[in-house]
Amino acid sequence: MAAAPLRIHERIGLLRLDGAAPDVAEARAAVLRLRLAPGQRAFTADAAANLPRADADPGRTPFAVLRRGVPVGFGIIDRRVTPGIATGDPGDAVMLRAFYVAPEWQGQGIGRAACMALGPLVGGIAPEAREVLVTAAESNHAALRAYRAGGFAPTGRQVVTADAAVQLVLRRPVG
Repeated sequence: MAAAPLRIHERIGLLRLDGAAPDVAEARAAVLRLRLAPGQRAFTADAAANLPRADADPGRTPFAVLRRGVPVGFGIIDRRVTPGIATGDPGDAVMLRAFYVAPEWQGQGIGRAACMALGPLVGGIAPEAREVLVTAAESNHAALRAYRAGGFAPTGRQVVTADAAVQLVLRRPVG
């Protein structure tokens, strides 16, 4: 009898990159080699730029997206919420920032599965958090599709950046 096929979320894990364990050191080195897909630099910077900033900021926790134990993406959980975008008490929310999946792994449901797996990661970082917020450029259709498929819902709020780009605010419950 053949084994049942694995669903994509069963092969996806999230690993905090703020520890000192050997697997963390290896994952940190691997995420630093991950690059953004063409055109994504307009929306975020890669781990090589964001990991040192997260390391220097005690409010931010970097993480790797793992597919079968191999780092294929990166993100940051920020315990400080951008003013004015929380749907309730800002102390009950965290922000997902700098999130991306390397181009060679895109289109396989990994971003969606990583979003769905955020609950335990966020619970370990900010046990008081009840929701995860993310902003995405309204022109970043791929990110918006992945976030929505991963359980994020539009809040109806928007943020306009310094360069006049409109960012949509999405939220998902931690649990």
